[in-house]
Amino acid sequence: MKQLNVVMVLVALFLAACAKKTYTVDAVGNTNANPAKANTYGFASQVDNKLDEGLFFLNDLILKAEIRDAVKHEMDSRGYTYTTSQPDLVVNFRVFDKPAEIQSVDQLGSNYWVAGEINGYTNPQTVRLQEGSVMVHLVDRKTGKLFWQGYASGLMDGNVFTKEGNKIDEAVSMVFDKFNYRADNL
Repeated sequence: MKQLNVVMVLVALFLAACAKKTYTVDAVGNTNANPAKANTYGFASQVDNKLDEGLFFLNDLILKAEIRDAVKHEMDSRGYTYTTSQPDLVVNFRVFDKPAEIQSVDQLGSNYWVAGEINGYTNPQTVRLQEGSVMVHLVDRKTGKLFWQGYASGLMDGNVFTKEGNKIDEAVSMVFDKFNYRADNL
């Protein structure tokens, strides 16, 4: 009987370890955007900079790099080409370790997530993010308009934002599962 209990506990632990993390994932695209014109992407300056004045990365450069690598993988796998010189799409992302209520907008303007941040939003909609969220924005560089945004919530391990690479990769992949555009037209 003792051996049966031990086996049952081991099976339960194995299943718990194999269970996929539950995330809340959502995304929205700009209905006026023309995805056929977007072939290249680059990261917003704050993503490439080591310091983030807005503190949206929990002051963790490793976490920032994990998310950047996961986003790069997803964009590359959809046929987009990374460039640092005038990309079609500018990629930005933020991390929220506390619940947040933000404005989702169609027009981000020229001050997109810089020190001043808020500048002339049009058509704002409220998005409520749970603690442990990663939000990804793709912006049309020429027009400054939001091309697409997606987020995953549920990246918490107790009271701490999870920083494990495989969980970050999984959450970012689930966000991009809702990204219905490709540069290579496959």
